[in-house]
Amino acid sequence: MGKSNDKRELILKNSARIFSHKGYFGTGVNEILTACNIPKGSFYHYFPGGKEQLAVEVLRFAYEEMVEGIKTNIFSVSDNAVDVFSYMLDHLSMIFSKRHIFESLVITFMGLESVYISEELSRESTRVYEEWQELYRLKLIDCGYSEEDAAGYSLTLFTLVHGSLISCWIKQNTEDLQRMKQQLPFLLP
Repeated sequence: MGKSNDKRELILKNSARIFSHKGYFGTGVNEILTACNIPKGSFYHYFPGGKEQLAVEVLRFAYEEMVEGIKTNIFSVSDNAVDVFSYMLDHLSMIFSKRHIFESLVITFMGLESVYISEELSRESTRVYEEWQELYRLKLIDCGYSEEDAAGYSLTLFTLVHGSLISCWIKQNTEDLQRMKQQLPFLLP
């Protein structure tokens, strides 16, 4: 990767971290410049559309990072859906306990705020959410579920995993992720 791509990725990573804690409206360009130790000109070189363009690209970047992690570290553990999603919930609990950034929280915050920011960011948020649900659906098909069952279960899993993660973030503990893990055998017959 070239130096130019390294700096661009540095901006994306730092911005994702800041957005995950403060959201779009709570984050200023100067804060990003300070976190990346770059001048304003460098920022606008990579993101001529400013903070709004950055937000769209951070959303895509965070989603792609999350998908890579899910495919590599989660989906590869088994072809049994209960095992896979149980492992996912344990993995999320572990990450949460270590206070790592959550790509899914960046996506959530940006998605919630996107309706107030721009149509472009709103469209990208919608695409990301649709792709995320499709990711779960395809894994369920790989685990042997029919197309119809996979479509229904993927929406249920997506909603419950995502909701549990948000709840854990608000409560600052992992109890809801663990409760959901106990319910998986009943959710995925």
